[in-house]
Amino acid sequence: MINIERSNDGEIVVLRLPNSDMNNAIRWEFEDTCITVSQDSDVRVVILTSSSPDFVSSALENNFGLASYVSLIKQPVLGVIDDSAHGLGLELLLASDVRICASKSTFSMAHVAHGAIPSDGGTQRLPRLVGQGRALELILTGRVVGAQEALEMGMVHQVCDADPLKEAFCIAEKIAGHGPRAAQYLKEAVYTGSDMTLRQGMSLEADMSVILQSTLDRIEGINSFLERRPPNFKGD
Repeated sequence: MINIERSNDGEIVVLRLPNSDMNNAIRWEFEDTCITVSQDSDVRVVILTSSSPDFVSSALENNFGLASYVSLIKQPVLGVIDDSAHGLGLELLLASDVRICASKSTFSMAHVAHGAIPSDGGTQRLPRLVGQGRALELILTGRVVGAQEALEMGMVHQVCDADPLKEAFCIAEKIAGHGPRAAQYLKEAVYTGSDMTLRQGMSLEADMSVILQSTLDRIEGINSFLERRPPNFKGD
């Protein structure tokens, strides 16, 4: 069963994957959870982590499609690794927006060693993050990457010597304090725009900016600046 924890009056939600065998039921539960969280207007940030030392337990390795469900979440998603992320675990991690790991963390995508290829977005997301040449080298060799190398190539954004989940909460609280509608539009503009030409992406950005100008949160942002006080965004 997926563990769901809420904090900051429900603004931050932690989704914790189990470390036991849930067979195919975990896939449908995870999809329903991601859809429910995405539709919850109170949720501003999602933290995705695991109860297992591996981001995805070997017991869950056959549940392909988990990464695609992460992409259903409209809010910013922080992926947190306390130990390692290999195979499907790394594919799932790459589907999050900001990735934070421990200094001891290791990563690999060694499907080819078993006569297979990544099937949950690994061949598509990894090249977009680290570059085509480097992604091919990692997937073709299946070699293990340490935390520092993962940081240098852009696979992860932050390496923590202490508790990566604690650091993720600090980042989540900062994001949650910003305009939630703006954060969702920003995320959509980046991902959708990456599949467009530059001109099309610029038009998308302009359209979303115009839409935001009519929201109550935008008015609150302007008023808080003029009145020199912290904004009180409500997602309206």
